[in-house]
Amino acid sequence: MKRHIELLLAAGFACALSVAAANAADMELRGTRSDIVKANNQVTLNISEGYLDYLESSGSTPLDSERGWQPGLSLSGSMMTDFLVPNLYLYGSLSWNKGNSDYVGSFIGGNYGDLRQRDNAEITNEDFRIGKGFDVSDSFMLTPYLGIGARQWRRDISGAGGYREDYSHGYVGGGLLAQYSPAPGWVLGVNGLVGSTFSASMKTTAVAGGAAITPQTYKLGNSAIYMVGASVDRAITDTVHANLSVDYTNFSYGRSAVSPIDSTFEPDSRTSNVALKVGLGFAF
Repeated sequence: MKRHIELLLAAGFACALSVAAANAADMELRGTRSDIVKANNQVTLNISEGYLDYLESSGSTPLDSERGWQPGLSLSGSMMTDFLVPNLYLYGSLSWNKGNSDYVGSFIGGNYGDLRQRDNAEITNEDFRIGKGFDVSDSFMLTPYLGIGARQWRRDISGAGGYREDYSHGYVGGGLLAQYSPAPGWVLGVNGLVGSTFSASMKTTAVAGGAAITPQTYKLGNSAIYMVGASVDRAITDTVHANLSVDYTNFSYGRSAVSPIDSTFEPDSRTSNVALKVGLGFAF
């Protein structure tokens, strides 16, 4: 997996370096608002590496964790138009990552760290934003937005005592996108969102050769969610853009109620995700 990360970062660096060298003369000039608007009117396909950092705990005592990198893909599209209001901003994305993670837990009655194994993780995210851009200067724009989305994580716990867990939640919040064009064809962006999760749950499923569990769904407590990101967009031609970005998300799940079926419950947990992406965009 480390090799995946190295190749991803190398590809992004090589892409940025090549277009920068080919257009070095442009760096003496300042970009314009039109470069930002063009960057906001494109469809982008990225390859990605996502890092999962998940921890279940009881108070300050860790119970089990999952950590690791999963390769994946993401597809996004954005539009900035003067329909209804000037600089109306629309954005949507779908991301998918699948790979292994390092599980650390314990046997029944044991201590955290007694059990270590590799588990499978599959994570899907859907995100949508709607906002309005405000021109701060000829080359700087601020776009406040409303964000809404959802996340699903399929967690396959391996081994004789294994089973499948499906975590999911929706989220809604307010965010801000800041974009600056330092030179023609270049757009740098940072964004952040603060909101809340909703409809958080975890569903268990028995698997062949695994633990003899009673499949059921636990309703989880909701929490604040924090999302931040940074991006570089380079117009190679009027149509083709190179993109490089990093995104970070943090949220928690609150402990579920005790199940009336078998007296089990899902403990408190917190999750952090990092996504590194590099790809090509097609402007329209």
